[in-house]
Amino acid sequence: MATRIEAVIDRLRALPEAEQEMLAGEIEDLLMEPASLLTSEQWREVEVEIDTDNGVRLSHADVMGRMRVRFGR
Repeated sequence: MATRIEAVIDRLRALPEAEQEMLAGEIEDLLMEPASLLTSEQWREVEVEIDTDNGVRLSHADVMGRMRVRFGR
C-alpha cells in the first residue's frame, strides 16, 4: 500500500511538465518557511507593515483582528 506522500507524488508526476514545475516551486516555498496559515504573498504584506510601522505597537488582539479582516482567517 502506497503512503499518502507516494500517492501525491505519483499524481504530480502524471501532470504536464509545466504544472509539475509550478507545483514544485510552491512546495519548495512551503518547505523553506515554517508552517503558516498565510501564503508567501500575505507574509510579504505583513513584513511591509512591520517595516513601515513608525514604532507603533499594537496589542496581539488588534493584530489578529486586522489580519482576520485583511486575510479572512
